[in-house]
Amino acid sequence: MIDPLFEDDFILALNKPSGLPSQNQQDPDQDTAERRVTNHFPSSPIQLLHRLDTGTSGVLLFAKTDEIFLEMRQKFAERTLHKSYIAWSEATPPDPLPDFPLKIDLPLAHHPQSKKRMIVLPEGKFRRFRGKPLTALTWIDSIRPAHLPGLRALRIEVRIETGVMHQIRAHLAHAGFPLVGDPIYGTSGAPATSVRLGLHASRVEFELRGARYRIHAPEPDTLEQIP
Repeated sequence: MIDPLFEDDFILALNKPSGLPSQNQQDPDQDTAERRVTNHFPSSPIQLLHRLDTGTSGVLLFAKTDEIFLEMRQKFAERTLHKSYIAWSEATPPDPLPDFPLKIDLPLAHHPQSKKRMIVLPEGKFRRFRGKPLTALTWIDSIRPAHLPGLRALRIEVRIETGVMHQIRAHLAHAGFPLVGDPIYGTSGAPATSVRLGLHASRVEFELRGARYRIHAPEPDTLEQIP
C-alpha cells in the first residue's frame, strides 16, 4: 500500500509514514517505501530520489523515468530543490527567542565509533571523526509551542540546503533543541515506545521542464508511536 501525494508522468511523491524505511537494506524481504513502490509499478523504471530517516514522515520523491532521475539528481547536487521540515523538540522555549531565520552552518562528520551517529564540528574545536567533514546548512524559520495532544514540546520550522545524514537532528540538538523521540540525539523526552521521532518532511519545491512543483505533506496530528 502506498500513500501518494502527487503523481504525473515524471514524478511520484509519497507521504512516507514514520517507522517505514525509505530504502531496501540488507534484508531483501524488508518492507520499505522503495519496495512498496516497485511492487505497485512492477514494469516501470521508477527510482527513489532521496531518503528520509526511518522515523521521519512526509514527502518522499521518486523519478518515473531514467532521464528524470538524472535531471532530479542534478537538482539535488546543485541545491535547486528546496526542502522544508517540521521538527518537534523536547527543549523549553528560549528566552528571548533568537532572530529568525536562524542559520546553522556547521559541518557534520561520521562518529569515530558509531555508524549510526553524526557529530557536529564547531569551528575552532577539534573532534575526532571518520571520513571527511560534510558541508551542512540548516535554517530555523520559527519556533513556537506545539499543539499536539499529550505533548509538551516546541514546533520548529526548518529548511535545509544540504542533505547530510541526520542533519536536522544533529544540528538542532547542537543548538539546544533535541527532537522528541530521538534515541540518538535526544536527551530525555518520552520513551521510544510511546513517541515517534519528531520530524516531518512537510514540503518540497523545485522546477522541472518548465513546471513549478510544490508538494506538501499534511502534518501528523499525533506523534504517538504506531505499534
